[in-house]
Amino acid sequence: MTSINSIYHSLQPFFKFFPGFLAIMVLFALIIKGSFRKRNILKRKPYLYSLPIIFAFLLAISFFLLARAVQAEFYFTKSLSTRIAKEIYSYQKKAVLINPYNSAYRRAFSQTNLLIAGGIVRQSDDQQNTLTPGVEERGGFAPRSSENEAGKTSGVELSDTDRQTIIQAIRASIDEAKAAVKLDDHDSKNWENLALVYRNLINLVEDADLWAISSYQRAIILDPNNPELRLGLGGVYYSISEYKEAIKAFEEAIKLKPGWPNAYYNLAWTHYKIGNQSQAISGMEKVITLLKSQNKGSELKQAEKDLSEFKSSP
Repeated sequence: MTSINSIYHSLQPFFKFFPGFLAIMVLFALIIKGSFRKRNILKRKPYLYSLPIIFAFLLAISFFLLARAVQAEFYFTKSLSTRIAKEIYSYQKKAVLINPYNSAYRRAFSQTNLLIAGGIVRQSDDQQNTLTPGVEERGGFAPRSSENEAGKTSGVELSDTDRQTIIQAIRASIDEAKAAVKLDDHDSKNWENLALVYRNLINLVEDADLWAISSYQRAIILDPNNPELRLGLGGVYYSISEYKEAIKAFEEAIKLKPGWPNAYYNLAWTHYKIGNQSQAISGMEKVITLLKSQNKGSELKQAEKDLSEFKSSP
């Protein structure tokens, strides 16, 4: 069922032409039928003999597009079933080349390129050879670190080849994210993905923070009731030390999704950063209350540790 739905979405770019195409096909069929019934018309208008050829040509194009969409979906589905970086990259690249009009493929491929760049920088075998396919990052539990995925370094000197690969992967990530937006600029997911890409490239790409903020703002216009977008926007503001703007974004996320520990956690840390200790403490206490009610043990331990840090600060 999932594959059928995916194929349907793959064919969506062609569906807008389908009504007109179907009307033309029916018209051709009727003309051909009438023409062969009236042989005398064919004698007077021999060019009508070409109609069956045109009809067959249009039919062949239709089947060709369908086959390409199915083939692209096959490769994309394969990319979701493996955790080997090279295979994910290869399958998604094939899917994009075969069907470049599917924005979901472009979004996933942009994230894959970003993860590959980050994996090389981290110089970890596990991270370098495995990826989580098709996952688009959203706002994290804590915005405490302003480092980004591709910007984290392990102290290992990179070779010229690695540097070139990183540059190419970052460029491809941006290009694919922008391509998705160009395909459908009314889809908030495309703008959110572009924001996520630039968010991970802050301090690496010039004006990445501005691109991330503007992309989140555009996504919010298209999907104003999505709290994840407000959380992501707040995370960008936090990472560039625009704490007042971050507070506004996190508070809006809470209004949209009351009882969300993640938003309260981010808000508490932002208050702490600007010296609002009492608000930071009350915010983290709210996080702990919510986490207890939701039985989230690992996150609860982190929140309790952070609360102790808040209370012990002068």
